[in-house]
Amino acid sequence: MPIIMLTARGEVDERVEGLEAGADDYVPKPFKFKELLARVRAVLRRRTTLADRVLRYGALALNRDTREVFLDGRPIPLSPREFELLDVFMLHPRQVMTRDVLLDRVWGTDHLGDGNLIEVHISALRDKLGDEQRALIRTVRGVGYALSG
Repeated sequence: MPIIMLTARGEVDERVEGLEAGADDYVPKPFKFKELLARVRAVLRRRTTLADRVLRYGALALNRDTREVFLDGRPIPLSPREFELLDVFMLHPRQVMTRDVLLDRVWGTDHLGDGNLIEVHISALRDKLGDEQRALIRTVRGVGYALSG
């Protein structure tokens, strides 16, 4: 959770103390509302950028910058499509993703392909993640798949 300190204490030492205590920004009074909104947007931009680089779900970590996946600290090599599928699941944990949504987000809206495309890639992803029991990537019959381990 981002923290912006709003306070009447505006001396340099007090601001430094607030920032070193964990605040993301420090705004002494009096302040203009326009400036406060700009600072809120800046803090949220910085937080979103940092948070979105590495997605975590249990023992699973996915680094979007390096395109690496780790399970219990061990690297798991994935194909580009497997990586994209896992990325979609980790962005929306526990949410059931339909086949159409997965096709759209991973292969694009204009993809014309095999009807088993999703199943083949989900199966390969499960194998590589050691998800033989289908506990991590759950099949929701007649609907789609969800990350729910």
